[in-house]
Amino acid sequence: MSIDELDLDYRLLRLFLTIYDEGSVTAAANRLAVGQPTVSHGLDRLRQIIGDPLFVRSGRSISPTAHADEIAPQVRLLLQNMRDLTRVVTFDPGTPDHSARFVLGTNDYEVAVILPTLMKRLDRCSADIRLKIIPITGEEQMINWLRDGTIDHAISIESSGKYGDITQQGLFEEQTRCFYDAPFHDTPPDTLDRYCDAKHARVMLGANENSAVDDVLRGLGQSRKTVLQVSTFASVANMIRGTNIIATLPSRLSECMMQGFAHCDLPLDFPDYSFAQYWHVRNAANAAHKWLRGELFKISRNLP
Repeated sequence: MSIDELDLDYRLLRLFLTIYDEGSVTAAANRLAVGQPTVSHGLDRLRQIIGDPLFVRSGRSISPTAHADEIAPQVRLLLQNMRDLTRVVTFDPGTPDHSARFVLGTNDYEVAVILPTLMKRLDRCSADIRLKIIPITGEEQMINWLRDGTIDHAISIESSGKYGDITQQGLFEEQTRCFYDAPFHDTPPDTLDRYCDAKHARVMLGANENSAVDDVLRGLGQSRKTVLQVSTFASVANMIRGTNIIATLPSRLSECMMQGFAHCDLPLDFPDYSFAQYWHVRNAANAAHKWLRGELFKISRNLP
């Protein structure tokens, strides 16, 4: 029968260490709650695999060989490391010696709407928690970055795509509103004609040029005149303030970036849309990541 070091397993190593600590095959059998023949058979296998007697008779007891003395500390450490593999590391945000590092992929809309509340919660934690934000410009980039570890979490518009290694959880729904600087408009752009006649600013992330609003307008045989295109929501307010340019944006921006602007319903049938959080399955059981996901979910459920 061919025997090599790959035949070593946790049970054999534990058997060796128990015999070593007890100094007796019988005592080891009692401690392991097995029969003495089982311990003797295991010891024989160990001797064949390791190529050393390991224990020799000394009077009525047994004594470890020099090689057994040499490997015992290594076996003890190896068994401890193997036990550690089966333990899920806990995370307590209220414990000062706990720490967590998160890299979150998202855009400035989510930064403005969700993250201020998250940062207040992080600030109250005793644990050392650090958050890094990286902008994402599309679903494909988000999925690739989650897979290669560039980011370990993301918040974005809910996707209909299915990825076996990426989990998503719905957070909240959003509506679209039309924002404008009221003193520079005789009437609000609340009819389709006034809306289409106005000058528009739009936000397009990354190199994307496809606008869902423009798609709806085309379906109605209409179009709008876009005089300004930017890649962030944060830049819109300063650029259209004091002008008659209007912007079609998520409604919750009225409480932050677009505060002070008038707004009205979009004068066309435009569906609500949802946001979700995403993570790679490798982080599914990580205690710190589970805590972060739970906090983001609770925050999203309390959004006005």
